[in-house]
Amino acid sequence: MSLLILQSEQKKFFDDNGYLLLKGFYNPEETQEMRRQFHELVTDTDSRPKNVKYSFMDAPEGYAPDEFNPRNVAGMMDQTLAGDYWFDQFTDPRIVSAMVDLLGRNLDFHNGKIRNKPPGFVCDQSWHQDWPYERHSKPELAAAITYLDATDFEAGATEALPGSHLKGEYPTIEQSHTIPDEHMPDNEHIVLAAEPGDVAIIHVLTVHRAGHNYTPLGRNAIINEYKTAEAIDQWGNPCAFAGLPLARNGQLLMPRVHQI
Repeated sequence: MSLLILQSEQKKFFDDNGYLLLKGFYNPEETQEMRRQFHELVTDTDSRPKNVKYSFMDAPEGYAPDEFNPRNVAGMMDQTLAGDYWFDQFTDPRIVSAMVDLLGRNLDFHNGKIRNKPPGFVCDQSWHQDWPYERHSKPELAAAITYLDATDFEAGATEALPGSHLKGEYPTIEQSHTIPDEHMPDNEHIVLAAEPGDVAIIHVLTVHRAGHNYTPLGRNAIINEYKTAEAIDQWGNPCAFAGLPLARNGQLLMPRVHQI
């Protein structure tokens, strides 16, 4: 089928590797506005709907919260309910079109969340696939990670194992979705070094992990996940706008999208 927004080389790279880093997906002006809206989101927390759920992180010894995220908000669920801007953010026609190109012509929303790495953040999740958390009738899901800050090794970068999505579900530690070290090949993973405005798309079966942040500045990211309409939820997704139809037969559906 013809692609809506991506190049054929980008789709092939995603199909082969299970991830795709879209450099400069949002231009500097858009990224600046997104950062402004995000700053309000993590500072003006009390006026938000109660079904927008925040989690906070105590500052580790030797680290202080930065001014951009002074309350050390480490995570949120359902930021899509926080206001019109955040609704438009996950229904942006460009990201919906990219997901249609990568997943299929019938696209639904899955969930939205915030994953921040305040100064001194240490990730205890390690290597994992999203699939055990989000089982469906078929693994036709992917997450779009929008970076608001520069990330690199030891500065909150996402790391991924290329091609791991083609190998099915990996064994995990009992009562955990963490993949044992013996199932991880040495020195084959890559670091997704991103800049503000970049977007990384990660397949639901791709083995990946969030990096630590040993810098004095927070690293902030927005994660929206999408799925095909044919992938039927099997875990009882309670998230806002779960299953919202976004495209059918390659055509975008949301009226707000067409007004942009």
